[in-house]
Amino acid sequence: MYNYPVPYLEFLAHFHIDHDYFECHELLEEHWKKTDGTRDSVWVGLIQSAVFLYHYRRGNLNGALRMAQKAINCFYQKPAALVRLGIDPDKLITVIERSLRQMQNGVSFKPIEIPFLDEQLKKELTQFAETFQPETNEYFLSHKHKLRDRTEVIKARESASALKKAGKVTL
Repeated sequence: MYNYPVPYLEFLAHFHIDHDYFECHELLEEHWKKTDGTRDSVWVGLIQSAVFLYHYRRGNLNGALRMAQKAINCFYQKPAALVRLGIDPDKLITVIERSLRQMQNGVSFKPIEIPFLDEQLKKELTQFAETFQPETNEYFLSHKHKLRDRTEVIKARESASALKKAGKVTL
């Protein structure tokens, strides 16, 4: 069994292996809502760092800038939480700041790695990655928010709307 939450390991696998930053956002957002849900959570900073990279890859420099600044601010405020997640906070901030400067200087997108402190986390991620199915289509990774199948999301929203109209659910 893992010492770290599986959604976190999934986030790290997508972050480091296939660089599917949209999926990183989706996975960790669900985990954050179930476990913490506060706006100043370290989970939010990790989500923002993935969104920064997603926007950078797509060329949305304004969105990338905003997300990088928010992630860096979160990490400055939550170093102990990062350490509990096996992450080196100082190195992570440095890596994101360097990537942000490269973006601002017109350097093409390059993935970054989250620097780990905990050898156990590295082992768990390696073990977890043995069953990982990476996405390899770069176009899909860059435009996933437009290209993913949203059938289930749409159905769930329609169902909730119908229940609300029928007076069975109050929001």
